[in-house]
Amino acid sequence: MTYSPKYNSESPYHFTSITGKYMTYYVHRSVFPHPFDKVTILNNERYVARPDLLAMDLYGNEDLFWVIPLRNGLQDPVFDLTIGRALIIPDSSYVSTLI
Repeated sequence: MTYSPKYNSESPYHFTSITGKYMTYYVHRSVFPHPFDKVTILNNERYVARPDLLAMDLYGNEDLFWVIPLRNGLQDPVFDLTIGRALIIPDSSYVSTLI
């Protein structure tokens, strides 16, 4: 039986190929500036260290947890989400073009 997983289009690994049972070199996805981007201050405790909840509330899909940290250049997509942090929020119409 051959092991051949596929990552869905929402995954940050979608463009990274798999050889056998191993991923090859990671292919980075980019989230570029867009005219409809909004800037907001993270002021809800619910989203601290929870990019999945933020993505679910903004885009209706927790699998898009990687979009906001990538757009904001966060080193750690989980622990860099802290109260008081200014975040650039990509518009959902733009995010839908990324997947």
